[in-house]
Amino acid sequence: MRTLHLFDVYLPSTLSWVAQLLDSLEGVEVEIGAPWLVRNRFYNPKFKYHAFPPQRWFFPKPATEFDFPFWQKVFAASQRRLPTYPFFLEKSLKNNPPDLLHAHFGPTGCLYLPLAKKLNRPLVVTFYGFDYSKLPNLRPVFREKYKRLFEEATKVIAASKVGCEKLENMGCPPEKLAIVPPSPNLRVFKFSLRKKEKERLRLVQIATFTPKKGHLTTLEAFRLALKDCPNMHLTLAGERQYKNLFEQVEKFIQLHDLQENVTLQSFVENHRMSDFMQDFDVFIHPSCYAPDGDHEATPVVLLEAQATGLPVLATTHFDIPAEVLHDRTGLLAPEGDAQSLADHIRRFYFMENEDYQQFSQNARHHVETNFDVKNSARKLRTLYEEIHHS
Repeated sequence: MRTLHLFDVYLPSTLSWVAQLLDSLEGVEVEIGAPWLVRNRFYNPKFKYHAFPPQRWFFPKPATEFDFPFWQKVFAASQRRLPTYPFFLEKSLKNNPPDLLHAHFGPTGCLYLPLAKKLNRPLVVTFYGFDYSKLPNLRPVFREKYKRLFEEATKVIAASKVGCEKLENMGCPPEKLAIVPPSPNLRVFKFSLRKKEKERLRLVQIATFTPKKGHLTTLEAFRLALKDCPNMHLTLAGERQYKNLFEQVEKFIQLHDLQENVTLQSFVENHRMSDFMQDFDVFIHPSCYAPDGDHEATPVVLLEAQATGLPVLATTHFDIPAEVLHDRTGLLAPEGDAQSLADHIRRFYFMENEDYQQFSQNARHHVETNFDVKNSARKLRTLYEEIHHS
């Protein structure tokens, strides 16, 4: 079975788990379509790539997602107004179309729905996060586009039951919905049973600096807990996407004299994540709804952290309670509640090593049982087969 996977850009590191999912599909030929292809670590030679001629001519081999940022944005964003890449795919595939098309992100599904109809092939679309609420809020035209997408797509995939409920409320027929959990590669994120010293705590948050990641809540909770938990350190690592937010983070650290207790670090490449996490005791990630409606769906970094044995401090945001089991693999606070999050930090700070290691072991077991990439790949392949034989 041939499947064509459609993206705006293939592939940013924040979607690393998608590359691992596609690599784990057995008995499925994977083809990649995107107006901008990056030849980074996720460029799998066993996949077939449909390179856009203009990129092939002028920018043939971007090695990272950060190469030629202006042109990457132009190539990807311009397709909404001038869909030259879908036209290129139509001409390339009309005599030998794939068995189905799988668009990644709601707006990508809207863009390639006409192509699926012209090729007379079913379209599957996966929603991930910003495409649920942020996009329709910022660009209301997508509310109408989603109606058509939900009517004509064969299947719509979410990461969880919560995501399916959200999509159903947006108008997607329930019989079209399916769940494929995001899953890290457990061979890459290896378990390490750490030893935590009582009254000492090293926290880390690895996340792009965007409002929905809750960095300011992290800092406020850390500041509150530090008053009676002096031997603590917090590391914030991530791409500085929202410059204003990063400046607020820097000002907060300076205003509260946290320079000795907080380290700001740049982007951590996915292949370095597992080793990087070994130096910490707890992963913190207080996700929240942003003012523009943006929100998390299933932050895969929480699964990656738990896979290595890191307990997680997070919030009851969207489907995080299914990712992080409260009082078993981590502790959850209400969204935006810095005081509750500070109390959870204190609990880990004073925790004995025996109790800490139970959290650590529970975290790994939870991910192995419920979020193994091989299981997700089997679910996706079964879904493809059902569509193909219907």
